Amino acid sequence: MQTTKNQNQISRQLEEIQTLLKQKDQQPLNFVEAAKYLSISQSTLYKLSYQRKIPLHKPSGKLLYFFKHELDEWIAKGNSEFRIENGELKSGRRKRRTKKHENKNGDDEDEPSG
Repeated sequence: MQTTKNQNQISRQLEEIQTLLKQKDQQPLNFVEAAKYLSISQSTLYKLSYQRKIPLHKPSGKLLYFFKHELDEWIAKGNSEFRIENGELKSGRRKRRTKKHENKNGDDEDEPSG
C-alpha cells in the first residue's frame, strides 16, 4: 500500500517537472542568451539576424527574441549557405579555382576545377 502511494507521488512529481521544463523551453531567449545557447559570438548572431538567416521575433520592432525549438530546427536543417567556425560566420560559398590549360589552338584558357 505504501509502495503504491510512493509511486503515485513520484509520478506526480515527474509530471510537474516535465511541465516546468516545457514551459521553460517555450520562453523566448533574448539576444545574449541566444548567442550563448548557439555557442556563437554576438556579432555572428547579429549578422545572421540582419541577413534574416536565422528564425527571430521582433515584437516591439527593436528587441530581438528567439525560441529554442526554432533554433534547434534551424540547426538541424543545416543551412548550406554559411558555416560557423570558432564562433564566427564564414561564407559557405567558395570561389571556384580555375586552372589554366592549353586548348587545341595552343591558347591558354581558364577551366573550372573540381
